[in-house]
Amino acid sequence: MHIAGVAFAYPERTVSNAEMLQIVADQSREGFQGDLNVALQTIEHYLNYIGSVNRHWLAEGEQAFTYTERAINDALDQAGLEKDDIDLLIHASVDKRVIEPAMAFFVAKAMGMHKTQCFDVTEACGSWTRATQIAQAFLASGQFKNILIVTAEYACHEGQPLAQNHKLTSLADLEWAFASYTVGEGSTATILTADGDKPWQFDNRTFTQFADLCMSPIIDDDIETMRMGDLSMAGKGRLRFMSYGKKMQDNTIGDLEEMMRENPIPVDEVDLFIPHTNTLTAWRDLEKRLDKKIPYMFMLPEYGNLVTNSVPAALAVAEKEGRLERGHKVTALMTAAGMSYTRYNFVY
Repeated sequence: MHIAGVAFAYPERTVSNAEMLQIVADQSREGFQGDLNVALQTIEHYLNYIGSVNRHWLAEGEQAFTYTERAINDALDQAGLEKDDIDLLIHASVDKRVIEPAMAFFVAKAMGMHKTQCFDVTEACGSWTRATQIAQAFLASGQFKNILIVTAEYACHEGQPLAQNHKLTSLADLEWAFASYTVGEGSTATILTADGDKPWQFDNRTFTQFADLCMSPIIDDDIETMRMGDLSMAGKGRLRFMSYGKKMQDNTIGDLEEMMRENPIPVDEVDLFIPHTNTLTAWRDLEKRLDKKIPYMFMLPEYGNLVTNSVPAALAVAEKEGRLERGHKVTALMTAAGMSYTRYNFVY
């Protein structure tokens, strides 16, 4: 499978760690139980610990589709294709504005792709990765020739679902709310075409026993059976995002190390290694445990946790920075809520 074009577009507005802390302070001051300064110091410590510096959010008056359209047009230009050449559009994001029919239909409608087949893929941060697996099968079958995968994550800025977590009620909320402060916004577009000489190799692992460690429930019904005995406001409907990041990492770090050790290509011999944009510290610790110098492409410091944008955005930025060229060997390791891990190798 060949990447004919890949583009990343994101808002210019930059939210620093200092601004993120001020937002939480302003939102939490009223009604906070305990010492708010301790909570803010704790957030600051962990942002620095994981390597977070900035994240990009929409500014007031901006429209998310501005960046989605820009990414799609950039990818089409790279691929030398017209909109009508796209015969399948897959929308692969956590952020969705409609449940029915599918976000892909509205993206296609807005782009004037009125004959393009459409559907959505949802698998938390791993949605783009799963969409590429589906695309490879479709392309191999000959059913489609040019597949466009779109990701668009804009749930962080003021008034959006993740912004609910900017208001803390106590220090204990940080166990599940902290991840919200690391997330950045943006859109990607990836155009895939068939290439039987360059099959992507995937290794998937799933841990459904940890499904309730990270989620965004739509409604409150039966939520008690979904959460791990947590009676706080974590995950209580209305798309309130919660993520017990440390528990997720502690329960599966051994599997992550095993997947890296068992990679068909030694991880220090690939040209680019793309990890999920959730933390630098854990990936650096794995590098030490493996005793290898890994050519990581870290997006977290400047762009934040990019959710489903993580891998395609890293590809686009790495090529722009001169770190990625055609023919390079790439390994990506996506960790996602559910939980699911996918390690995959391909030639760019």
